[in-house]
Amino acid sequence: MSTLDFKQTIAFVNLANTLDYQYAAKKSGITVDELVRTIKALEEELNVKLIRPEGGVVELTEIGAKLLPLITEIAQKHAKLLSVVTDYRKKEAEEAIKVTVVPGFANYQAAPVVKKLAQQHKMNIVEDVDPMAQLQQGESELAFISYAGKLPDDFEVLSVGTDDLVAYIPARNPLSEQKELTLTDLKTEKFLTLNHQNPFAVFVQQVCAAAGFDPYSVFEGEKGRTLVNMVALGDEDNLVDGTINK
Repeated sequence: MSTLDFKQTIAFVNLANTLDYQYAAKKSGITVDELVRTIKALEEELNVKLIRPEGGVVELTEIGAKLLPLITEIAQKHAKLLSVVTDYRKKEAEEAIKVTVVPGFANYQAAPVVKKLAQQHKMNIVEDVDPMAQLQQGESELAFISYAGKLPDDFEVLSVGTDDLVAYIPARNPLSEQKELTLTDLKTEKFLTLNHQNPFAVFVQQVCAAAGFDPYSVFEGEKGRTLVNMVALGDEDNLVDGTINK
């Protein structure tokens, strides 16, 4: 029993109605080569020849012309089905509770629990470099943050666990051999840091100051993942990123 997919049916209908591979491919949102392969796959699925090139002119075969109304109806039903599903997903997304989380959220111990809750209660989880800003601007109803500074009086903070402060160090740095580090171990190292106005960067500066030193930053970046990748490249022997929370 043949099972025609939407890509095949819409490609054939567009080609049959235009008899032009370039135009049909554009209408179908695929390349000409993909269109040719799709039509060929449809012909193999039905075990009949649908298109007959004649001297550079595209023509429908006799069976192709007979099948066009039926395949057009199937394509229309496919389109209606996709429209219904799209509208449903859009409605679900609009109704879902929006939760903004910090980048690298999957690495947190609380992540599996939050994701399970999201599945049970229609929560839409989105990463953002500044979840608190999203919360304050009304872009999300909840925010998962790595630490809490001073918050407005109408904000409530619920602690879901603790995580270690982590330094990412190139393998060539002798400190990489240590299983644990203290902040004072890093006082003479060079840092790659988040932008000094980033709330978490401010937090790192504060804890370093409490340990008796100011981190020597040789580069400020906007995204933690970028800094981690730079450390992984190990461009300098003593590059240390002290701004990323595990």
